[in-house]
Amino acid sequence: MRMQVRAVIYFYIFICAVLLIFNLLYIFRSDRVRRRQQKKIRHWNTYLDSFAEGSPVWDSGKVFRRLQNIQELMAFHEALESRSQETEAFFRENGSLILALAKTYREKEAMEQAFFAYVVAAFYPPEKDQQDPLPEQLLGYLDRSTVYSRENVLSALYALGNIQPVEHAFLLMSQRGWYHDSRLLSDGLNRFQGEKELLAARLWSRRGQLTECFQVGILRFADTLSGDGFAENFLRALQTEQLPTETRFALVRYFRRHAVPCARPVLLQLVKGETARDRELAIAAAASLASYPDDETRQVLKEALRSPNWYVRQNAARSLKILGMTWEETGIDSGKDRYAVEMLEYILGARPAAEEEKKEKEVLAAV
Repeated sequence: MRMQVRAVIYFYIFICAVLLIFNLLYIFRSDRVRRRQQKKIRHWNTYLDSFAEGSPVWDSGKVFRRLQNIQELMAFHEALESRSQETEAFFRENGSLILALAKTYREKEAMEQAFFAYVVAAFYPPEKDQQDPLPEQLLGYLDRSTVYSRENVLSALYALGNIQPVEHAFLLMSQRGWYHDSRLLSDGLNRFQGEKELLAARLWSRRGQLTECFQVGILRFADTLSGDGFAENFLRALQTEQLPTETRFALVRYFRRHAVPCARPVLLQLVKGETARDRELAIAAAASLASYPDDETRQVLKEALRSPNWYVRQNAARSLKILGMTWEETGIDSGKDRYAVEMLEYILGARPAAEEEKKEKEVLAAV
C-alpha cells in the first residue's frame, strides 16, 4: 500500500516538473519570438523611411521575397499602422508587387490568405479600374475559405471600391450555400469605397440568385442610405414577390426609416393581418407605423393592442407612445381588454389615478 502511495506522489512530482520545464521553455521561446518580430518591424520601418525619401534600401524583389513570409507580412502591417502618407504611396507604386503577392498567397493556408486580405482592406487605396486583376485573385481565396477568411476577403473587396467583384463574391457564396451574418454584410457594405447607391441597386437586382442572408444584408445596407430611392422597388417586391420570410421582414422595417405615403396602406393591411401571409409580418409593420402619424394609423394600432401575439401588442404600444398617445386617448377598458391594459402598463407605465380609483371600487363592490 505504501509503495502505491509513493508511486502516486513520485508521479505527481514528475508531472509538476515537466509542466515547470514546459512553462520555462514556452516563456523563453515567446520572448525570443517577440524580439525577432520587433527586429523585423524595425527593419520595415527603416525601409519605409527610405522609401519615403525616394531611395529605398531594398529593391522590389527583396520586398516580395520577404513579404511571402507571414511573419514578415505581420511585421510590415504593424509598421504601416503608424504611417499614413507612405502607405498610400507604397501601394500605388507597387501594384504589380501586391498582385504577385496575392497570387502567391492564393496557394497558402486559409488563415494566411485571410491576413493578406486584411492588409489589403486596411491599406490598399480604392481602385476604380474595372480591369484591375487584384479582386480576381482575392475572389480565388474563397475556394478553400473559412468564415473568418471570407469576411476578410469581402472587406478587401469593399475597400477596393469596385462593384462587380462584390457582386461576384455574393453570388459565389450563395451558390455554395455559405451562410454569412446579415449584420456583418450590411456593416461591411457601408464601408464600400465606391458608389453605395449603385452597389445596393446592383446587388438587389440579383436577389433571385442570392440566399436569404445576403438579401437581408443588402436591405439593411439600403436602409442606412439617405433618400427614399429604393422605396418604390422595395414596396413592389413586398407586394408581388415570393421572398423568404426574413427578407420580407427587412422590407417592412425599411419603411420605418424611409416613410413614404404609398407604404402606409400596405403596412396597415399587414397589421390587420387579413391573411395568414400578412399575420407573420404584423410584428414589424406595427413598429414601422410609428413613422406614419394620422388617425387611421392610431386606430389600427389601438386594435392591434388586442392581438393574441405578444410582440404585435408590444410594438403597437411602442408606436402609440412614439405617436404621443396617452392612456385616455387609447380608450381601453380595463375590464374587457386585460391584455391591452397589461401591455400599455408595460410600455406607458401605471394607469392614471382615475383608472386606479375605478379599479378599487370594482374590487370593493365584489367583496
